Amino acid sequence: MLRPLLSGLLIFTLFYLSADVILKKDHIGITFETLSSTLYGNEDEFIEPVNFHFLLELSHSDIFFMMMTLLTLSAIFSRLCKLDKTRLILINITMISAILNIATLFLAYFINSFFIYLWIASFWLWHLGASTMSLISLFHLIKKA
Repeated sequence: MLRPLLSGLLIFTLFYLSADVILKKDHIGITFETLSSTLYGNEDEFIEPVNFHFLLELSHSDIFFMMMTLLTLSAIFSRLCKLDKTRLILINITMISAILNIATLFLAYFINSFFIYLWIASFWLWHLGASTMSLISLFHLIKKA
């Protein structure tokens, strides 16, 4: 009974991660130019910089959904993947990159635009790590059926 429920959860997680990429692309941008315009504004295109309130709301929702996604995925993945070293590395890299995703956005906003590159890298790394954990877990669930 648990196999179909976990499979549905993992498929839903993959949809969520895809939708999150599309949403971030639309709201703040996922390239250096678009995120820079969002954070600092662009006079040529009449784009106002975002205020701190918007950044707090964005990070608040991101922290919640990252936590729910990654803790659930880690619990499933750690029980299904028997390779201890692979499991340990993938979970830790994904968790650390998710934390960096939040931190580097604030660093880019307050300190320097260089942190936008780190935000982009950590954004893609945690999404790819979570997607990989979902796919590997789904493979193990299907393989055992």
